Amino acid sequence: MVWIVVIATPVPVAPALLVVGVVLVLGRGTRWGLWWRFGVRPATGFERDKVCAAMVPIASLRGRRQPAVWVGRRMGGRDVVMATAHDLVLSDRFVTWVATGKLSEDETCAVVSHALGRQVVDSSALVASLGAYCGPWLIVDQVLGGLAAAAGRVPLAPFAWKVRWVVFGVAVVDCYLNQRWAAMVLVAVFAVLSWSTGFFAARWSVALERLGDRRVIAEGFGPTLATMLRRGSCGIAQQERAELLNQGRS
Repeated sequence: MVWIVVIATPVPVAPALLVVGVVLVLGRGTRWGLWWRFGVRPATGFERDKVCAAMVPIASLRGRRQPAVWVGRRMGGRDVVMATAHDLVLSDRFVTWVATGKLSEDETCAVVSHALGRQVVDSSALVASLGAYCGPWLIVDQVLGGLAAAAGRVPLAPFAWKVRWVVFGVAVVDCYLNQRWAAMVLVAVFAVLSWSTGFFAARWSVALERLGDRRVIAEGFGPTLATMLRRGSCGIAQQERAELLNQGRS
């Protein structure tokens, strides 16, 4: 809906936004692109030495394949991101954990290996393009996420969401009876999206998790990551994941 409004704006606006989007996608792996995405700064010599020493067991990151180490302020809830094949972005707290020994060498390698597995997605131009296109939705989703957390404490809020199909059904029938075909199609689309958006987002999250787990297993740190999962608040799904990591399957 946001893009429909944008396309309808005066001629200079839509092309300008398109150019900005193309520049952001193409420059995502440059230093300013990493700053835009993660708010990075170069790791200090001490930070880099500590992190690189802890990553020595990862064979694919030794020698000339050793990545540049960045420290990011905006990590989106993640502690390690392999932003490109040559750029490793770490959160401040992760660097602190490594430098102070709160994470062992194997634990550090397990987390970094998981980020390596996701690198094909995190550095993908196609994924970045889709992310730029879905930018308006991502902003709305973040706002609604905060509102949903507050609404969840209201007794009738979850019930109101569950009965949305009745509301959508009445709206579709009303549009049909009054021959408002365009409105009927839009209501039907919104009804489907109210289910499919969350469903496919969850599937995408699982797919990314499995990508990382495969790389962790390939690097030989599956049992280490399994132990880390069980040490935290581990539900049934994470228990199953830990078991697969122990068995060398993802």
